[in-house]
Amino acid sequence: MRLRRAIASIAETTGARPLGWSSRYGASLHTRELLAEEGGFAYDADSYNDDLPVWTEAGGRPHLVVPGTLANSDLKFETGMTGSPRDFELHLKAAFDRLYKEGAARPRMMPVALHLRLSGHPGRTRALANFIRYAKSFPDVWFARRIDIANHWTARHPAAARAETE
Repeated sequence: MRLRRAIASIAETTGARPLGWSSRYGASLHTRELLAEEGGFAYDADSYNDDLPVWTEAGGRPHLVVPGTLANSDLKFETGMTGSPRDFELHLKAAFDRLYKEGAARPRMMPVALHLRLSGHPGRTRALANFIRYAKSFPDVWFARRIDIANHWTARHPAAARAETE
């Protein structure tokens, strides 16, 4: 199975088995079920249809989805939808400002999708550094990996609580 080979390759390369999953070109109709069958995954990120983590079911068990983003993605450089690195920086700052304001009343999350082949260029790294410096200047901003978000969400919004409200 390709999934098992990918897990083994990641573990061999990094020294650790992945705890989350994001399909490179999009998940199949069966990806979540395969992840549930394999076990050991805290979440998957194969969704762009929500703003916060959401519980779903896979393999008859609760399964957490930590959504990704197309809105705050450097793929816009590749498609020509973002002009200069400064345009990307301004976009990220505008999105952050809105979400930070909304975050005073309820949880908010701002994924930023970065790809080495796009944002790793010297002319683009300054824009990202400027954005990070800007966001860090605000109180109560948390820069987190997806696994950290999954662990945080699971601890504060367990799947059992979701089932009780349905």
